[in-house]
Amino acid sequence: MQRNLIILILIAPFLTACLAGSVYQAYPGERLSEMQTASLEGAQFLRQDWLNRYVDAVRFSQVDELSIDNSVAYNRLEVTPGYHDITVYFYWDMGSARGLAPALVSYAASRESLSRTLRFNARAGEQYRVMAEPFFSTDRQDITTLTHVDFWVEDSNGNAIV
Repeated sequence: MQRNLIILILIAPFLTACLAGSVYQAYPGERLSEMQTASLEGAQFLRQDWLNRYVDAVRFSQVDELSIDNSVAYNRLEVTPGYHDITVYFYWDMGSARGLAPALVSYAASRESLSRTLRFNARAGEQYRVMAEPFFSTDRQDITTLTHVDFWVEDSNGNAIV
């Protein structure tokens, strides 16, 4: 029992890093300090059915004119201070149905009602979060009844700025 606890304590930081996702650097050159950039994170939502749990999320597909390849790999991005156009989409977690996942990412990123371009003024050293509220056409809340998603940006105090 004590051995298992020690192993868990040793691997916990690595598991946390794997689950946290990666940071996308949306500016050229060397990585800047957190005080020189603004951090933008996509909100995550827990959805549960009878047997499974899913984590839906806001993902980033483009920053200004720069497309983000493999956007599912990044849940946070860093930008330089100033005005930016950030294109986001609602990522619907399909669980173990991995064969459908790439097709659904393309579908969501290209569908106007599930994606949006947000323009905002990023301040150095600030952290922002892109929030989303999905709307459904029926009480059955699944990808087939998802009609549109509202997106907005909040600062670290929870104030909507876009």
